[in-house]
Amino acid sequence: MTSNRHQLIELIEQGAIEKDKINAALIISQVQPRSNDWLNFFNQLLAWLGGLAITFSVLFFVAFNWDEMGKFAKFALVELLVVLAVAAYYKLNTLTHQASISSDHAVSKNAQVPKLTESVAKVPLFMAAIFFGVLLALFGQTYQTGADPWQLFFNWAVLILPWVIIGRLSALWMLWIGLINLSILLYYMNFGGALGFFINQELNSLWVIFFFNTLALACWELLSQRYTWLSARWAPRLLAIASGTCITWLMIGSILGFSDESYLSSGFSEIGMLPVMIWPVWLIAMYLGYRKYQQDLFMLAGILLSVNIVVICFVISHWLEAIGEIGFLLISNMMIAMAAGSAIWLRKINKEWQS
Repeated sequence: MTSNRHQLIELIEQGAIEKDKINAALIISQVQPRSNDWLNFFNQLLAWLGGLAITFSVLFFVAFNWDEMGKFAKFALVELLVVLAVAAYYKLNTLTHQASISSDHAVSKNAQVPKLTESVAKVPLFMAAIFFGVLLALFGQTYQTGADPWQLFFNWAVLILPWVIIGRLSALWMLWIGLINLSILLYYMNFGGALGFFINQELNSLWVIFFFNTLALACWELLSQRYTWLSARWAPRLLAIASGTCITWLMIGSILGFSDESYLSSGFSEIGMLPVMIWPVWLIAMYLGYRKYQQDLFMLAGILLSVNIVVICFVISHWLEAIGEIGFLLISNMMIAMAAGSAIWLRKINKEWQS
């Protein structure tokens, strides 16, 4: 599929657009953002930065004044912020719907005024979700319930799930997925083999996090075809990074054996050949998915990075001692060649998509 930018460049090169009309063509084709687009961008950026600043300032305020504040003052402050954030979300969401109904009239009269977008209106809901976690942590710290750390994050994720579903916001879903990831990690680091496939707790956490994020990535890509609010690419890319990091780490563990006790634990030696079977399947699925169905150069670059890391680890672990002193030079040259080859291949793919 040819992009607007590529089509416009071809028209300019063919002389189909006069020189004094090139700037207008850039704006009409949306290759060059308009001034109103910049205002909307800064509107969203400042709204999110402001929301995050207020959220973290509350966290630091409660932590810094922990001894000076009574427990009722702490609870009252955090609960009040949760209520205010939810009320602000309701009000802004109502205004957004009213603005969308009369959008044509607003555009004609206030074309230079930044719009109250759905993303900005949902900033208070994201803040409320964070404040709710602060409230749970405050409750656990004040009354010493004896709950394990993973339970805090798991209960936090469960309790904010209705807001996440109602919010229809990528950032809220990523917060929820991050809490589940943290719960899984803390659970297996504390309880090791319970509900796990291996004796080693690091292996259990890595495998479960890999499968969870891979499943989340597949669901995200499928649902994004139906729901436009899931179309932001940064979210599935984060899921792919989490999934790819886990399987690449496991593959490296399978190559090296992780028998050295200085690296994590000697229990990693039970990793076996399972990553050798799963890693190629993950590579093929990612390649086909992001080459044929959802074209995404970032994902293909991540696949190449994983392949390069695994190949370099294999060469270092199996051939470095046999090659001798010249081995470091050869491996360095191989790394440069693989990086250059990856860049050339990605550039070729990008040209293929643009043509």
